[in-house]
Amino acid sequence: MNAMGEWAAKAKRLWPSQLIQDGVINMRLILIGLLGVGLLVAGGVFDRQQPKESVGSVKDAKPLAAAVNSSYEDILEAKLANILSQVKGAGSVVISITLENAGSQEHARNVIKENKIVQEKDTGGGVRTTTESKESEQILMSRENGADRPVMVKETKPTIKGILVIADGANDSTVKANLTKAIEAGMGVAPYKITVLPQRK
Repeated sequence: MNAMGEWAAKAKRLWPSQLIQDGVINMRLILIGLLGVGLLVAGGVFDRQQPKESVGSVKDAKPLAAAVNSSYEDILEAKLANILSQVKGAGSVVISITLENAGSQEHARNVIKENKIVQEKDTGGGVRTTTESKESEQILMSRENGADRPVMVKETKPTIKGILVIADGANDSTVKANLTKAIEAGMGVAPYKITVLPQRK
């Protein structure tokens, strides 16, 4: 009973109205507490809206992934369009490159050759010799960034079959000639493989 009385007295001392009267809690402390609760509630509201934004950012990430996985053709076209748009009078430029082949890669190989000679004697005193040859090949691998990749000895880039350029300024013969010369010099392509046309107005 005595313990219950002490507990009730402590509870009474910790009651907010009693704490305010004793000066332990003042109005500033109460306002700071209410402000903290308000910020927590506001933070919870903004957190619910964020998943919608993150879905949008996933959609935006797809073109980036597509740009990373772009083909050799796309990379050449983008690079050439960027260069040709710098030619005086060219204006906006659209490029289409056609490749003759896909190119090739030659990888380092580990070749193991085994030769085995077997001699057999028959009952008539003759000796028969047989040679067994065995050959096996393995592509050599190297570890890069935690992934196994074949060791490349030689890489042949694809051959360019033709380049089509559509430019704003191609109506002007000087601009057209300059674009053709720029492609010849930059890509090492013969002039007969290059076609430069004006854009549709």
